Amino acid sequence: MPYSINYDEVGIIRLVYQGRADLRDMKEVIAYGVALAIEKDCFRVLSDFRAMNLQLSVAELFSIPLNQISQSQELKVPYFKFRRAVVVPEAEFRNYKFVETVAVNRSHQLNIFLDMEDAMSWLLEK
Repeated sequence: MPYSINYDEVGIIRLVYQGRADLRDMKEVIAYGVALAIEKDCFRVLSDFRAMNLQLSVAELFSIPLNQISQSQELKVPYFKFRRAVVVPEAEFRNYKFVETVAVNRSHQLNIFLDMEDAMSWLLEK
């Protein structure tokens, strides 16, 4: 799976994903990200998906926030502690906004962006 995820000293977890991704890949990234968040006691996540080729159906897109809740509960970390900014390619913005709507309706703090600076500003605001 072509991704990197690490803790950035500014107080965020940074995920960069390149290439093809399916639901199994997304579950793996979520599990690793939650474990890193617990280890670093950091719940602000900046995801760069601009070079990701997401291969998901509408039903699978709908399931992402539910998977995040489930995986957070398994690891005993409240999912609502996470604040996530996701930067996406313009061509996929509409699909990701659907994920954002589903997530926000389930009490997630998630915002989708086209611009990295906007995403970082939102993520770090108090």
